[in-house]
This record gives sequence, structure tokens and C-alpha cells, in this order.
Amino acid sequence: MRVFVSDERKTALKHTLLFSAALFGAFSGPAYAQDVEPEIVNNDTVMSGDPAIVVTGTRLEASGFNAPSPVTVMGADRIAKTASPTVGEALAQLPSFRPSSTPNTQNIFPGNAGARISDLRGLGPARTLVLVDSRRFTPSTSAGTIDLNLIPTLLIKSTEIVTGGASAAYGSDAVSGVINLRLDTELEGIKSAAGYGVTDRGDGDEYFVQLAGGTNFADGRGHLVIGGEYNKNEGTGGCYTREFCGNEIGDLTGAPGFDGRPAHNITTGIRPATLTPGGLITATIDAAGNRTAARGGVLGGVQFAADGSPTEFTYGEYANALFQKGGSGAGLNAFFNDPLLSIPVERYNGLAHLSYEFSPSLSGFIEGSYGHVKGETRGPEIRDGGFPGRGSVIGIDNPFLPDSVRDIMEENDIAGLTIGKLGTSFGNMDSTSTRDTYRVLAGLDGDIGGGWSWDAHMQYGQTDYSQSTINNRISARYAKAIDVVANGDGTPVCRVNADSDPSNDDPACVPLNILGETTYSDAAKAYAFGTSMQDNKYTQLAGAANIQGMPFDTWAGPVAFAAGVEARRNTLDIEVDPISASNGFYVFNQTPSSGDTSVVEGYAEVGVPLMRDGPLGSSLELNGAIRQAHYKNTNANSDSTFNATTWKIGLTYEPVEWLMLRATQSRDIRAPNTAELFTTPVGGVGAFYDSVTGSEIFAKTLTGGNINLKPEKAKTFTAGVTIQPEGGLRGLRFSVDYYKIKIDNAISTLPVQVIINTCNDTGAEDICALVTRNADGYLDTISALYLNLNKQELSGLDIETSYSRALGSDSSFDLRILASKTFDFTNSAQPGIDRAGDNGASGIPNWVVDAFASVEFGPVGLNLQGRLISAGKYDATLIGPEDEGYSIDLPNSINTNRVPARFYTNLGVTYDLIDNGVRKVELFANVYNLFDVMPPPYWNGNNNAVYYDNVGRRYRMGVRSNF
Repeated sequence: MRVFVSDERKTALKHTLLFSAALFGAFSGPAYAQDVEPEIVNNDTVMSGDPAIVVTGTRLEASGFNAPSPVTVMGADRIAKTASPTVGEALAQLPSFRPSSTPNTQNIFPGNAGARISDLRGLGPARTLVLVDSRRFTPSTSAGTIDLNLIPTLLIKSTEIVTGGASAAYGSDAVSGVINLRLDTELEGIKSAAGYGVTDRGDGDEYFVQLAGGTNFADGRGHLVIGGEYNKNEGTGGCYTREFCGNEIGDLTGAPGFDGRPAHNITTGIRPATLTPGGLITATIDAAGNRTAARGGVLGGVQFAADGSPTEFTYGEYANALFQKGGSGAGLNAFFNDPLLSIPVERYNGLAHLSYEFSPSLSGFIEGSYGHVKGETRGPEIRDGGFPGRGSVIGIDNPFLPDSVRDIMEENDIAGLTIGKLGTSFGNMDSTSTRDTYRVLAGLDGDIGGGWSWDAHMQYGQTDYSQSTINNRISARYAKAIDVVANGDGTPVCRVNADSDPSNDDPACVPLNILGETTYSDAAKAYAFGTSMQDNKYTQLAGAANIQGMPFDTWAGPVAFAAGVEARRNTLDIEVDPISASNGFYVFNQTPSSGDTSVVEGYAEVGVPLMRDGPLGSSLELNGAIRQAHYKNTNANSDSTFNATTWKIGLTYEPVEWLMLRATQSRDIRAPNTAELFTTPVGGVGAFYDSVTGSEIFAKTLTGGNINLKPEKAKTFTAGVTIQPEGGLRGLRFSVDYYKIKIDNAISTLPVQVIINTCNDTGAEDICALVTRNADGYLDTISALYLNLNKQELSGLDIETSYSRALGSDSSFDLRILASKTFDFTNSAQPGIDRAGDNGASGIPNWVVDAFASVEFGPVGLNLQGRLISAGKYDATLIGPEDEGYSIDLPNSINTNRVPARFYTNLGVTYDLIDNGVRKVELFANVYNLFDVMPPPYWNGNNNAVYYDNVGRRYRMGVRSNF
């Protein structure tokens, strides 16, 4: 490890000129220019100057060994300067991460609400392994992923990111890389922080308090560290609370070529065409059950007002099975307003670490942690899209029908109506998700002598996850409650209780009037709606033992060796309410599931110096590792086993001291997780475009697990160069690394829209078997079960540049630029489609750049951050006028397939009230999205918050101390 800190002294004018020039260079260059700071560093160089750091990516601990895998280190200083309440928020700003699971991306879905789960490379969170002090952490979800909210932020000393395959070193899941959180287990004194945040629109109120402390005891042989924090964010409003949603822009689909328009049209004024809050007549039904579109007929353009009376519905242009341009419903599109741009989240956690040196050759520790996260989502209301969808059927004998409507039905031999209903009056299906994670860990380590050491640990952890959704429609009861007739005295009753078949009677059924918004009784709603609930428990029992040492020397120096064995057992137990168990709710059903996975594995790693200060260069080192694992998966009905072998070989070469070349080739795996193996099919509902009918329509979905899954196998290649010049350029560092990841047998469910498109376009029997249509030929149910069916490939470049310079005894300047360029991102499920440069929720932009510059003059600190998302495609599966082969007659044509670039600027200021070397009290204030840049308003609802800021300008301020 090298530490470069300049001792030169410059005048104040030169300081200012240097700072200005660096910022100009960072922000005026091509797509890979922005500002960063020295607490993010590459490989084994840490600007903070801590010589004891052990680099993630290898199990070897020999002094002077260079790990061949690229490693980026984010120090605690970066988290503090950005005023991030969690390490997950800070990591999400780095270009190599795809922040797909944050409070801003939750949308209407309650699963793991409030979690911050990292997705390195955009290959999915399950392919990113998260460690704490190089040990696995208790799973936070059924997919085995880790919520970064669970670790006290003030106790994190640094975060190391291996941006390459590392399964040989750490086992399953390390396909796209590893995040290793290093705790400050030697903290002495007390640290604290408290702050408040709010958005420029006055929502998103946030409060956080953090405290950590550490002390020695027993004459320094023992050390105790304790930390904890509380954080609450009230969340924001929905899309209509921001300017970009005011014109209701989105993708309006239709028959390709109709009226000179392509199949997809990014347009303004998108409003529902087949459902309204009071109900819209979308089809008439004759005595034989045949349905005919109401539009253009005697009951076309009739909706029901809040009191149930018929009133006019104005159709807009280009109406499809769900949306239209213009017409009735301005500002009332629930598809835009339901998802909160950022959901409310409350969390608190605590961690304690006790270490003790029993003798110079034996030490031990015990660690315990607890974390609680609660997230709340604003869900949908019932969305019964009318004809050509199923809608809700109202018979002519329904006593809730207005007489004027019934008269028209009688005159025209209409036996029933299909009603499109947007159930806003019934309330949103709001959900609450809570997660409590408990963990205890104990270990020993010691020296054997002769340069050999060992360590061992055991860990048990448990996560209790619960989820509830109110106002959830009970499908069978709702169908009975809206099918109403009048009994002998004219009182409305449920048909099942008035027909001649006593076997279908339901004494609890209460007639429900869906014509209008204020026309139903509380008893009717209580019968037809309920609360879905699930309680999940995930446990992990894990242990490991390792040995490291230097068995012998070569002509170039000592050989480093490490070996170890590991074992763990993960269990899943899901309990649900009886209605959910039968997929009886409208949305967010879960079914009971249980199972466990166990693995025993062993590994060995060696580092061999091949050259040291020779005629061909400064050093040449070879690194190799291999791991063998045996897995067993068991549930109540069956079990499966498989073996897996992973390996890595790497080389580092320093022709001169300031230049290092490195390369690795590895085989990595990801074993199927408990959710993919054991969850039984779960029902849901969604809106999908069907090119066969040229309509966007609601359809049911089924997703579930498969115990016969095999592990994914990946081949990863990385190669790069690091430059650290001396002399006048001392303090400058540059690195560039190429990576290519190929995954075979990728475990996937295939997106439902992909299943529909593939079946429609290719007619593939195995895919079309997953699609069910109703008697009218419209989509009914799509099954998406986990399978080993894909091949994925990803390649790109990681570029890092940093410069650190002391400007005087109490002044300094730091600049760092990180850029990620994606060349290819393909999936065999979509042949010919490259998601690199796709700025939608399923793609990765061509360039993502993060830059951070900071300067300190005495008690004042200033930092400036920029983040660039390059221009790209709206959807790589579509063809627009900008693309080769465009034609409006294509089923995947779109009127524009380009998204403009976005650049976001953040500003931070700190001021030291006290800084006497022992005590420090600092005020801080940060402005995020300084220029209030809104996202490209192309996507419905939350507008692709994976990459773009939908919230707008926001502020944080507070105080932190260190005693």
C-alpha cells in the first residue's frame, strides 16, 4: 500500500486557481467527467493512510501482496461529506451500482419496502454478495439479499467493493462482485450525528440520530464498541406533486400503423379509457353472453357520477383497452398518482462488538446486532379495466341500476353491462412491511508461529418479516357481492342467496353497489374487502475456519497461502392468511412455503511472487484460488443436491513502481436462493401490451419457485492498469479496468411482458405454454416460474481518476472521478436485444459518471458532487425513427426511442465549531439536485427512479461530533 500526501505549500491565489481548474476539467469533459474524493480509492491504495487495511477480494494477508481483482474503497469520510444516513444511499451514487431497490423505486409494491439492497453491475441484487468484516451477514429477504439499513453508519470504517467475480474467495452469490463493510472495532471515544432533511416542495421530512462509542478495558486487552441510530423519512407525494407529471406523459399503445401512428407513442394527456372512479359502461352483453363494445352504441360514453347517477364520459383520442389521449379524467390518473415518489421509512439499529486478547497468540470476540426497518407503500385501488378486459358485470336485474339505464337496456335487448371500475372510493390497498433482524457472532483468532495464523467463527441470525395490505379485494366475495338482485319485497340481495341453488348460499354476503363512489354500505365493503397478511422467518447458521501463512520462499519472495472450510444452513418459513393461501386477494397474495438449503465448502488460495526488482520490472505476482462446495435443498415434499467448483487465476505486473497491470479469469457461481427454490405459485395482476389484439389489458400473473434449479455458472474476465506517478504528479492516481461477465443457466422468471412478446413473435411452444387466453382471445393468465433458462453477458469499463493535495497546514484539496462505460448487456431470452444504452428500468445507460471534489480551508469545508446519466434509448426492444429499420407497421415501433442525458449537482458545506485535536463539533448542510433537474418524463408513474431523481431539490442539515 502506498500513501501519497503532498507537503508543498502554495499561496491562497494558487489554491483557488487549482480548485477552479480541477472543477472545470471535471465538468467540461466528455461523458466520463465529474468530481469525486479520495475516500474512494482503487485496489489496495487508501488515501486515508491506514496501513492495516486488508484488501477484499483475496484471503491472503501477506505484506506487500497485490490483489489482481479491482477493488474500490469508500471511506467513512465520503459518507459524512454527502450526509448520507445509510451506507446504502452513499453506495447507490457510485457508477458501478444500479440502485434498483431503494425507497424511491418501491412504486406500489410492498415486498421488502424500505430496504436498500445493492445491485452491483445491474445483474441483480442476488448476484451481489454483501459481507461484514469479510463474513456473511444474516439474510434480510427470502432471496438471501442484505438490507444495508441494518448496520449503524457511524461504525462503518470503510466499504470495499470488488468489481469482479469472487466466488473462489467467498462462495456463492459473488458473481458481479462483493461489498465488504469494514467496522471500526477499535473505535475510541464517542461519535454522534443528528440531522433533518426536507424537499424543496415541503414533503419528504427526514430525521436521523446516530451515536457510537468505544473504550478499552483490562489494561487494553479488551475493547468494547457500541453503536446505533434512528432514522425516519415521512416520504413524498405521488407523481402529480411534481411538475414533470403535470402533462400526464406516457406510452400510449395501439395497433401499429393505425391512423399513421406506430404501435407505441410517447404522448401527453394520458388518461384511463376504460375505467373511472364511479364506473364506466364499456360493453353490453346480450342474453347469449356475447359482449359488444359500448362505444358507438346506445350506452356509449356513459359513466356514473359519485352519487350513482349516469353522466357523460368524454372519449379522447386513440383510446386502447386501458388508456387514451385527452378526454375525461384530467389530473385523476391513478396510475400516475398512486405510487409515492419516495415511500415513508422508519428504521433503527444497534450493534455491539466486544474483543479480548487472552494471550499474545490468542484473541476472541463476540458481536451482536439488531435492526428494524418499516416501510409503507401506497398501493393501487381495484382496477377493473372494462372491455376488452374482464371488467365487472352488472345484470339488468340489478336494483342499483338507474332506471334510465335499465330502460335503454330493455329497449335494446341488453341483458348486462361490463363496467370498468377504478375503486378509489374503496381506498388504496396500502401496505406496511416490517423487518426485524437479530444476529449474534463469536470467533477466535491466533498465531501458530512461523508466520502462520488462524481464525474461526460461528454465527446465528434470524430475520422476522411481516407484510400486511389493507383494502385488498377478496375476489370471490367481490364477485358475489356485486351480482345483486331484488328479493320479493324489493330489497337488494346477493344473487347466490336468491337463486334456486341452496348449495351456493352465502349468508354473510352483503350487496355491494359499485355504480358511483358513495353508494356502498360499510358492511358491503367489509364483506368484499379485507387485509392480506404474511409472516416470514429467515434464519442462517454459519461457521468458518481459516488458516493463513507463508509456507516457503521463492527467488522473488515469500509465497502466501490461505485455506479454509465453511458451512451454513439457510431456512425459509412463510405463513399467510387463509385467503392469501388460495390466491384469493386481488393483489399481493403470498402462499405458505418452507424449506432449507445447506452447504459445506472448502477453499485454498495461493499467491506466488515470480519477480521482484528484476531487469524486466519491479514485480510480477501470480494468484490462484479454488473452492469446492456441496449443496442440499430440502422442503416438505422433495430434496435436491448438487456440487459446484469455482476457481480464479490472476496476475499482477509492475514494470515500474508507478505502473501496475493486472488481469483475472474466474469461474463463479450463484446457487438458487430459498425464494427461487421453495416459494409456491403466487397470484397477482398487471397491465400488459398484447400485440395479437393490439391492446393494453389487465391480466393475472403467477410466479413461484422450483426446487430442481441448478446453480448459475459465470465466467468473469477483468484486465486493467493503475498509474500512480511520483514527482510533480505525486497525489494523482488513474486506473481503468475492463470486465466481461458471461452467465450460463441464469435463474430467471422472465418478465411477463417478455413472455407475452416472445410467444406472440415466435410462437415458441415452451413460452406459449405459459400464456392463457380467455374465450374472446384476450390475455387471461401468464405464468412466470423460476427456471435455469437464460444466458447473460455484460461487458464494460470502470475508470477512476483521483488527485489529492495538501494546500497548507490546515487546507487540502481532493478530487475523484469515477465512470462506468457499458459495452454490452444481453440476455438470451431476448435475442438480438442489447440493453447497454437502454435508460429504462431494465437497462444500463452507456455512461454513468460520479465526480466528487472537496476543499478544506481551516474550519470550512466545501464539497461539490456531479452525477451524469448519458443519453440513451427509451427501450432497446423498440424501434424508433432514430433506429435502423423503423416502420410504423412494426409491432415494436415507437414514435421516439431516445432519452436525453441528465446531470445532477449536489453541494455540501461543513464548518468546525470546535476542533482542538481531541474534540470536534461540526455543522453540515447539503443540497441535493441543486438545480432541481427533473427526469425525462417518459415513463408512467414513478418515471424510472432507478437512475433518475424524481423528488427534486432537497436539503439536509445537522451537526456531528467526535470526542
